[in-house]
Amino acid sequence: MKSKDYINKEVETTFNALNTIEKVEVNHFFKHKVLQKMYAEKEEKQTVFSWFTPQLQLATLSVILLLNVGTIFYAFHNSTDTSSALSGIEAFAKDYALQSESNSILN
Repeated sequence: MKSKDYINKEVETTFNALNTIEKVEVNHFFKHKVLQKMYAEKEEKQTVFSWFTPQLQLATLSVILLLNVGTIFYAFHNSTDTSSALSGIEAFAKDYALQSESNSILN
């Protein structure tokens, strides 16, 4: 019985505490000020690369991969054809007319 009396006493104390709550007076512009601060915070959170959406990222990645594959294919495809071409020094001499077929000094 003693525990029930103790519980009832605690309940009454809690309800009495609720009766002491009074109405709070708030400034008329409080809501307006809070909303302005919330909107100002939202505007500051914009990122620099907001235009770089996931769709654009995927398209950019696809283009870069396509260029890389094309470059690798071109490099390996042309490497087999260079065996019949002139060596580096011979090609340089031919391009700048440093190679002569005649024995003339004036060439």
